[in-house]
Amino acid sequence: MATLSSGAADDSTSLSPDLPDELVHEILFRLPPDEPACLARLSLLSKPWRRLLSDPAFHRRYREFHGKPPMFGFFYELHKLGTADRFVPTTGSCPPPMPNHILGDFRVCDCRHGRVLLDDGQVPSGFVVWDPMTGLRRLLTHSFYNECLIYVNTAVLCAMDGCDHSTCHDGPFRVVFVGVEVGAERDEMATACVYSSETGEWGTPTSELQLVEDCFLKGMTNVLVGDGLHFLLTYKGCRILKYDLGRHCLSMIDLPAGVAGYDRGTTLMAAEDGGLGIARLDKFMLHLWSRDSGLDGVAAWTQHRVLDLKSFLPIGNPAIKVEVIGSMEGADIIFATTALGVYIIDLKLMRSKKLWDRGNLKYLFPFMSFYSPPGQCAAISSSTRGHNN
Repeated sequence: MATLSSGAADDSTSLSPDLPDELVHEILFRLPPDEPACLARLSLLSKPWRRLLSDPAFHRRYREFHGKPPMFGFFYELHKLGTADRFVPTTGSCPPPMPNHILGDFRVCDCRHGRVLLDDGQVPSGFVVWDPMTGLRRLLTHSFYNECLIYVNTAVLCAMDGCDHSTCHDGPFRVVFVGVEVGAERDEMATACVYSSETGEWGTPTSELQLVEDCFLKGMTNVLVGDGLHFLLTYKGCRILKYDLGRHCLSMIDLPAGVAGYDRGTTLMAAEDGGLGIARLDKFMLHLWSRDSGLDGVAAWTQHRVLDLKSFLPIGNPAIKVEVIGSMEGADIIFATTALGVYIIDLKLMRSKKLWDRGNLKYLFPFMSFYSPPGQCAAISSSTRGHNN
């Protein structure tokens, strides 16, 4: 690519004196989406560059070229009680207001489709849906709540039909609240309720689903596969609790034989091929399972890989247990902590990358989104401000 100078005539309509604009566009499409500072610096060159890089049509094609939104960093929760959740950037040019953002009294419950779900820790819970790219926050009315609920998990997701989730800033969303109730005779029942941003109200709860005895709704990240949200039930009643978005009902899925969900070695995955998966860590051996339908249409678990993490993951002190703390939806990627820190593990390429020196994390929520320039964010903010509390 020819060297571009800011000294070029500012009223020129050409991006480069040596290359046609179409070729410049193709070059720009190949700039990494997790380094938005590259495009920001180029927008300072001249008026034609600013016009191009603030054009929504260019950014739409840029997103289409890259497909999956990049990860800008992650929110985390520590094992230590009373510690505020924080955000850790994983790219050198993470856009504001993300870096060093402290959430105060709020706890991160979920993160999906460019939104973060926050819980104020009160009873009944007060939720806030936050778009870090625009700064918009929406306070939800108090959730459906039953004083007998002892375990709770929540999820946020885009509610727009046909959306590719590359940028959902101005679209409708849903929040799914799932709780487990213990009855008078110690029978455990699960129920779910959904908040719609379009109505501003919580809907009718699902029918109750009786669970196996002594289950625990794990607080770690849930996964969205197809039209179902999947939550891990742990302790003696290890199962997967599925909420069907289309049918508005709950059901249970058995775990593969020999897979326990009561420790920190098991995580659910929404695999790259669109299926439900499980990663189960036994010391340093990672067992990967997928749930597939056979010729008879019946879904069953298949163990398809066993990986020795020591071959590509720095372990450090082997006396300190390796723990799986989350996964990335739509990718064969998990997150783990070792004695040396937090790592992202690409299971397809069999390689790992260190994200942070600190360990002792309880859960990790990756934040993924395409960056919208300030002009576009302002337009998005003004278009949705009337719908926010």
